[in-house]
Amino acid sequence: MHSAFNRLKEIEQKSLERAKDMPSVDGATDEWTGIGFQVGGVNLLSSMGEVTEILDVPDFTRVPGVKPWVIGIANVRGGLLPLMDLKRFIMGQPTDNMSSARVMVVNHNGLHTGLVVEEVQGMRHFSLNEQAFELPDVNNHLKPYIRQAFQKDNTFWPVFSMHALVEDERFLHASL
Repeated sequence: MHSAFNRLKEIEQKSLERAKDMPSVDGATDEWTGIGFQVGGVNLLSSMGEVTEILDVPDFTRVPGVKPWVIGIANVRGGLLPLMDLKRFIMGQPTDNMSSARVMVVNHNGLHTGLVVEEVQGMRHFSLNEQAFELPDVNNHLKPYIRQAFQKDNTFWPVFSMHALVEDERFLHASL
């Protein structure tokens, strides 16, 4: 029994020595991770917690009597997903190339919607010391949705709040 205890102490010591090189839970709070995407040629970020999934643009059915930025409704895994053209909502111009566009799915306060963006650039990682204290100059139509920004390699990455968008009264009133 005494040798089993010593063996466990030995394993514990080795584990502690190897753990020094592993990322710590405390260190995890020093990093911010988001999803890079593009709207109207502007590179933006969205918090990972605000996007439930990313899809290719699915087949959809147009819906009559809605604002021009409502693309239509799609059947995604047996559920209906409204599709909205984010560029057209924000800037008044439709997304040009739907074949390279992607859908960022947001589910907030019971509103499940797909936001069509020009491009998804994948995950972006920033340390908290890369957070910009002044927001970059962005299109006036984007400003209500920008909550913070990061700066890396002399490039500003504004953080676009999907939740602020889907709470916007203008966005909620999609019918004509």
